[in-house]
Amino acid sequence: MTTPTPIEELEAVLGTAPESAGLSGVLTAAWDALDLVGRVADAVTWDGGGDELEAMIAAQACSAGRQLLPLPEHGRPYDLPPVPPGAAALVPHVQLLRLVQAALDRVAATEAGEGRAVLEQAAGHAGSGADALAAVRGR
Repeated sequence: MTTPTPIEELEAVLGTAPESAGLSGVLTAAWDALDLVGRVADAVTWDGGGDELEAMIAAQACSAGRQLLPLPEHGRPYDLPPVPPGAAALVPHVQLLRLVQAALDRVAATEAGEGRAVLEQAAGHAGSGADALAAVRGR
């Protein structure tokens, strides 16, 4: 039996209904995913293997989204995985951001007022980050 990767762990929580993982679990997974992908985007900004500006935009979008979410109550950041050259290496990270966007949109639909607006804004940052990261090595 293999140990799941950080991306697989986060996908498992983000892909569940908010009632199953709990609001806190979804928000923590979203925060962790934005942190992980933001660090990946920051790393590829400097690797010379793509569009540095798009990588920087992706990292900033992840940071902006993460700042809107509550800090996780426990745990530690996931180790930064190596990101080999080529566009295919970024696909799992782009997909993770899309999953963050969808999970935050689902949670936002259950909230009202300012809480809903903040979650929708965080979801928007995840989507913007995914778009930018997809463009890093896609040219």
